[in-house]
Amino acid sequence: MNETASENGKFKEKRVQCVKGSYYMYLPKKMCEKYDIDQSKIVYMKKFEDDSLLVKFEKRSEIKSKPFVINIDRTQVDNDNDSNINLEYDYLLNQLLTAYIIGHSQIILRKKEKIPLIFRNKIHTMIKRLYGMIVVSEKPNEIVVEEHLKNMDIKIFCKQLLSKIHIVMTNFIDIVENYESNGNNDELLDELIKQDDHIDEHRYTVEHLVHKTLKNPLKTQTLYVECLHYSEMTRFIERIGDYMVKMSKLLKIKKIKNREFILEQLNVMLDTYKTIQDFFDQNDTLKLWRFIQEYAIKIKKIINEKHVDTEFLVPIRRICNICGDIVEIRINNIISKKE
Repeated sequence: MNETASENGKFKEKRVQCVKGSYYMYLPKKMCEKYDIDQSKIVYMKKFEDDSLLVKFEKRSEIKSKPFVINIDRTQVDNDNDSNINLEYDYLLNQLLTAYIIGHSQIILRKKEKIPLIFRNKIHTMIKRLYGMIVVSEKPNEIVVEEHLKNMDIKIFCKQLLSKIHIVMTNFIDIVENYESNGNNDELLDELIKQDDHIDEHRYTVEHLVHKTLKNPLKTQTLYVECLHYSEMTRFIERIGDYMVKMSKLLKIKKIKNREFILEQLNVMLDTYKTIQDFFDQNDTLKLWRFIQEYAIKIKKIINEKHVDTEFLVPIRRICNICGDIVEIRINNIISKKE
């Protein structure tokens, strides 16, 4: 391909070649050398409504957000009242979590004086729950947290969250099924309740990746509307985890009276949930729609307001209803891709 010597205004002419149905155009050599294109071998292109085409290079294509600074001095963390101190710590940790969720790649916690050791330890504990984030620098009055996350496949993390909930469900059913023979039910239920933290961690990660994708759409193939759907699904999936925790706590203080019937309904719930997992990668809206119609009839039979175990039946039915909500989101996502 030859480059013409003429220039039209500020635009340099390039001649396009067609080889076996594909179109090629050479990039300017100086630009390639400047951005080490021989190393990354990646450029990003975006077409605008006026048919103009933007080409961005790997090293400088990412839109880097400013560091999110948390000023510890604005709170009363040195107050002698223990309850006030804990409240302030929780407030600061919530700021840290929020900054992560909305997609900040660097978070800095600063204090004019020395950061208390107890709060420093709380920060490290929180960071362990935020996927991709690590403490890269510590000073007596400053802690710098940065993201080191290369892969941004939101779908994978959604599926991991679905799998985590599946594990919680099957373990809860095992506990109920073997309740009379197990001598350590409370211990098993306590361990199951702890899984709620892991569920939260997965949800935080998905929300973080959604915000990162919206800020840097050139770094992923995920569409804006898909981000909305993944965010909605994540909240619904987390809600299922909340109901499983609720039933686990309830089982610690209240024995199931009609265990066979509850087990039957728990397995209906599990089968409904497994259908969500099986359909997650499918693009057949008819199958998904049929699922909603079929499950609606089945779920109506689950709850009986006068049943002796109604407190267990209510969350079971709500989980099944949430599965229906997730299916509707999947249908919306499939249809939106066809527009």
